[in-house]
Amino acid sequence: MQQQQQEDFTEKWKRNFNLTAGLCMIHQRGIVVPMRNRWGVQALGTSCAWAFFLMLLWALFSQDVFMWGWLGVWTIYYLQRKAEATKLVKSGERIHSHSDGDSIDGARIGRSAKTAKLVVEPILVVAFGICLYLIYGELGMRPYGLPYFMLAGGITLPFVEQVKQQIWEKRIQAMTDARLENEAMVGDLRDRYGNS
Repeated sequence: MQQQQQEDFTEKWKRNFNLTAGLCMIHQRGIVVPMRNRWGVQALGTSCAWAFFLMLLWALFSQDVFMWGWLGVWTIYYLQRKAEATKLVKSGERIHSHSDGDSIDGARIGRSAKTAKLVVEPILVVAFGICLYLIYGELGMRPYGLPYFMLAGGITLPFVEQVKQQIWEKRIQAMTDARLENEAMVGDLRDRYGNS
């Protein structure tokens, strides 16, 4: 009984974490498409469609004209990134199909792609959100639209990148473990049967 409850809790926690990570990725896609190039073809698929829907709902409920403007700019960049990804694949470029792009501005400031996506991009997005918040305040506008959307990126961008990096580390560890197991098996076969 206790073990069953523990398994149920673990499964519920995993499901909730996956849902949270998925929602954060959808929001992240709504911000980073204009900021990155060299996307993988699959990375511009379902999550971007959901990002479009999220921004559409955000614009409808906030009634912010600038959120509508962001949606338009994002759509133009999305189409451009999709065409670029297809062109890169057709030209024979080796890019992971789920690659979420290279940071354009972050790479100039950060020393590595990891730093650009984990630190620089979130700082730039939050700074942009703060500027928008202040401008909305000066104009007497409600900041529920674009400023809050960008400020939320201060949480979703690093969270999504951290999850992706953890997954990558687990894959590298699994490959290392498989190589070590293979070497151990080859050694065991040599010990049993010799070099013949």
